[in-house]
Order: sequence, then C-alpha cells, then structure tokens
Amino acid sequence: MLLSLFRNRKLMHKLIVTYLIIGVLPVASLGVFAYRAAEGYLEKQALLGMNDTVRQSAANVDQELEKVRSFIDFMVYHPVVKKVSGRELDNMLSYTRELNENIEPTIWYYINIHRELKEVVFYSDYVGRQIGSFIYPSDEVRQTKWYREAKSSNQTLWHYDESSVLYASHAIQRSDNTTFAGVLRIRLDHDQVFAKLEGDLAGEGRYLIKDDGGRILYNGGVGESLAAQIGGKQQQSIRVDGSMYVSTGVPISQTEWTVYYVAPKDSVLVSSSDILGATVSVLLLSGIVLLVLIWLFSRTLVKPIHALKRSIVAVENGDFHVPFRTASSDEIGELTASFDKMVRRIRTLIQEVDEARTQEKEAELAALQAQINPHFLYNTLSLINWKAVRLEAPEISRAANMLSKFYRTSLNQGKTVTTVSEELANIQAYIEIQRMMHSERLEVVYEIDEQVQNCEIVHFVLQPIVENAIIHGLDEREEAGGLLLIRAELTADSVFLTVQDNGAGMDPSVCATLLERESAGGYGLRNVHERIRYYCGEPYGLRITSVLHEGTTVMLEFPRSASLARPEGNAARAV
Repeated sequence: MLLSLFRNRKLMHKLIVTYLIIGVLPVASLGVFAYRAAEGYLEKQALLGMNDTVRQSAANVDQELEKVRSFIDFMVYHPVVKKVSGRELDNMLSYTRELNENIEPTIWYYINIHRELKEVVFYSDYVGRQIGSFIYPSDEVRQTKWYREAKSSNQTLWHYDESSVLYASHAIQRSDNTTFAGVLRIRLDHDQVFAKLEGDLAGEGRYLIKDDGGRILYNGGVGESLAAQIGGKQQQSIRVDGSMYVSTGVPISQTEWTVYYVAPKDSVLVSSSDILGATVSVLLLSGIVLLVLIWLFSRTLVKPIHALKRSIVAVENGDFHVPFRTASSDEIGELTASFDKMVRRIRTLIQEVDEARTQEKEAELAALQAQINPHFLYNTLSLINWKAVRLEAPEISRAANMLSKFYRTSLNQGKTVTTVSEELANIQAYIEIQRMMHSERLEVVYEIDEQVQNCEIVHFVLQPIVENAIIHGLDEREEAGGLLLIRAELTADSVFLTVQDNGAGMDPSVCATLLERESAGGYGLRNVHERIRYYCGEPYGLRITSVLHEGTTVMLEFPRSASLARPEGNAARAV
C-alpha cells in the first residue's frame, strides 16, 4: 500500500520524500556515530591515562623492592657469608672475627639506611647454634614451605606469612656455588615498601596489590566486595551496589604481584553532555539547511520537466514545429536539447522520405543501366579481340582478353566474397597487362598450394597490393628489371596470400605506420586491411615488412573455416 501510494504521488512530492529519507537518515546516523566515536575516544584516553598512572606506581613499588633485591644479592653472594653459612672456616674464633669485621657492620648499616628492612636472618644447614646476631641454624624452619621454595630456587622470593607480614628470601650457596648452605630471610616494613602508593593517589582512585593467588598484599581503601572482584583482566568494568568502577592492573616485574588502580567510572571519564548538545545542535542546523535545499532543488528540477511535457504533448498531436527553448545546461537542459534535435531530425526524415519516393524510380533505371554497362564493355572488348585476330595483331588480342578477364573477375557479379582461384585469375590478368606495359621486363613467380584454390576470401584484395608493389617498389628500383612473387599457402587455421617484391623497399618506421588511420599514405593497403578485418575479425588482415633498397613483403591472412570452404573440383590451375 505504501509503495502504491508513493508511485501515484506527484513528482515534486516523490522528490521531497526521497530526499528527506536519503538526506536525513545519513545525517542523523552520522551524528549518532560521531557522538559514539567521541565518547569512545574520551573513554579510551581516560583508560590510557589510568594505565600510565598505574604503570608509574608499579615502577615506584618495583624501585623499592629493587633496593631489597640489591641488598639480598650483595649478601648471598658475599664470600664471607658463603663460608660462614657453609661452615667452611677452621674454628669458632674465625667465625666470630669474620662476622664482627665484615658481615654484621654491613647489615646494621643497611638496616639503618633502608627503613624498609625490619629484620635480617641467615638460616644455615651447617651450624648447630646461633652465631652472632644474624646466623641461626635451620632446624626449626627447614620443613616450612617458604624455606623449601627458596632452597629450590635461585631467585629472590616474596611471600606473606600467616600474620600478613611481608618477607623476602633467597638461597645461599657454599663457596663452590653448587652446594646449598641455607636461606637469607628478610622481614620488610609493609608501610615503607608501599608508602609511595599513598602519595600517588589522585581524586577518588585507590590502589590494590594482589598476588597470583588472589591474596591481597596491599589495600589502599578499596571496599571488600569490590576488591574481591578485581583481578585477572588488566582492564575491567565492575558494578558494585549499583555503582560502576573501572580498574586496570600492571604486574610488578620479578614478582607474582599485580598493582591495580580502581576508581569510580564517573570520576575517570569526561562528561559527554557537551558533546551530545553540540551533536544535536549540528543535526538540527543540518536538517533545516537540508529542507531548504530539498525544496529549491525539487522546484528547479520539476519546472523544466513540466515545460518539456507540454512540448511532447504538442508533438504527439502532430505539431513538429513547436519550439524547445531552455536556458539550463544540466541534464534536463541536455534532454530538452536532445528532444529538440530529435524532432528536427524527424521533420527532416519526413522530407527525405518524400524525396526518396521520387528518387526510387530513378534508382530502378540506374540499376538497369548498371546491368547493361558491363555487358556492353565485354562485347566491345570481344569485338576488339576479333578485329585484332583478323588483322593478325596478337599483342592487341592478348591485351583485350586480359582486360576483359580482369574486369570480369573484378566485378565478381557484385559479390564481396570470392575464391582464391578467382582472385588469382584476376591478379594474373592484371599482371599480364602490366607486363605488356613494361615490355615483358617484369618477372613474376607464382607459388600456389593446390589445396588453397577453393578457399573463400574477401574479393579484390590482391590488385591494390600488386599495384603498390609495381609502382612504388619495382618501378623505383635503381637496377633494371624486377621480380614479383605471388604465394598462396594453407595452414591448419588460416589461409595466407603473400605479395613480395625486390624493389626499392622502405624504412621500417614508415612501414609500421601504413595501416594506421592517421597515416598520410597507404590508402589502398589500409582499405584492404580494414575490409578483411570487417569480414573476418580482429586477428586477421595485413602484415607488412620491408627493408630499404631490398624489397617489401605484404602477407594477407584469412580464416580457414567450414563456412568459407568450397568443395574441391573446380580449382584453377596455377600459372
């Protein structure tokens, strides 16, 4: 029903409805897309900012841990620590001296300088009692999980105990660097390690650190229900108690911990109300401008169409002198001008039809005369031949016979297709006349394949080529005499006729342009080439090769097909 209603409306109404649909929908879609894209871009930039913030915070925590790792590496790889832990010295006095002079002053120095170090303990599998302030036997801790993990690893390990105290541990090797001696365990000040996270807080964001098992190592004020849902994905949106939160996490290098930054989504994302207002304003302004343009364009388009319709109605009623005037140069103006040309052409054709009726009788008379003229020419040539025989003038008789044969085969009863044998008979008669004109100094050689005689080709194609070969080739030859070769041969797919002379030849650059329409010469060759292509198709035609002062070769190619073949039996004999 809607389609039928639209089809029957006025063109003006159709244009307005169509333009509204085509114009308003894309503009509205573009506005919505622009709003969504801007909103998404702002969200993306906000999340990138969060990523940069939490990445910097993770680097700050890692910097604090790096101090501890440096101290641990210094101690576990210290030669004296290896010897004392592995009990490689001679007596207790040596242990005491090494501890007092090398180990304990260094440890106390680090503890005083680095506030994050709360306790330093060396557990050894080779000592039976405490030595100094820091070395203990490992009997009581040897079966604990953290001790076994440190023993089987060669890296610094970070862990919590049951009281949520932060520790770092590292295995100690004996001096041979292959035998396990014990474990260095350091208790860390939780607040000192994560102190920089408190200073990095901005706005309503909070930090949270979890290990790979989901255990919370540090909570900077994140609620329990929210903290329980954070983890896994580095970026995620979480809804808790009707509020949306955004979190992003970055792992801390050389640990199994991840620093998360959590903030309410509204506090992170920029408000898009300004963008929405600007988008709506642009859409309304675009809609008003679009409506004005639609009305103007529809009126401009429909008005000349109505004028053209009135003129067409006048032509339908038989008035071919109605004027078609338009000042427009658009498509409607072009259509009006074209219709005016068509009406003028129809008016001219009506006049030509009247004149054609008058000329029809004259054409019939001319056709009768065209039939009489060849017979009159043949009878006249026969009379000349009979007179020459009676007067014993064989040269005149021969010339008359050749001329009669040439015109008979040239006319070919008005047909456009002939056989190779008939074309060869025509060219032989023409060449004989030329030889008489050249006092028999023109030598001609025929190389004719008997199988090609009955093949059909386009009529009257050899004479222009042979004429060019004699006039522009052999006659301009510097030496006396000349040789003309006529060849006819057959392949599986094509019929080839070749005209070759040893005349003056031409420059290859001139030869290459003879068949082009823009060429100043070669009209006869170009005519033959285009006729062959017209009847036989694009691949066929003439091929011309020439060498200056040596001669020219023109090859004609025709298709060998069943539709062009004649039954054998009446082939002309080659001369």
